[in-house]
Amino acid sequence: MPDLSTALRRVEEHALPLENARAQAVYGMPSAVNHLLILNAEARPGRGTVLLLREAIGY
Repeated sequence: MPDLSTALRRVEEHALPLENARAQAVYGMPSAVNHLLILNAEARPGRGTVLLLREAIGY
């Protein structure tokens, strides 16, 4: 994502609707954005790892 506001908009407009449909089908209740990981900077570069996968692995 080019910037934080674009990334947050994608969470609300793309990821949440998909997760909401899944939660409705499985649990019969809606989902919400409750936890977000935002990495601004690292005090010691190389200590954090984020994996972005190109395939669905489930929740």
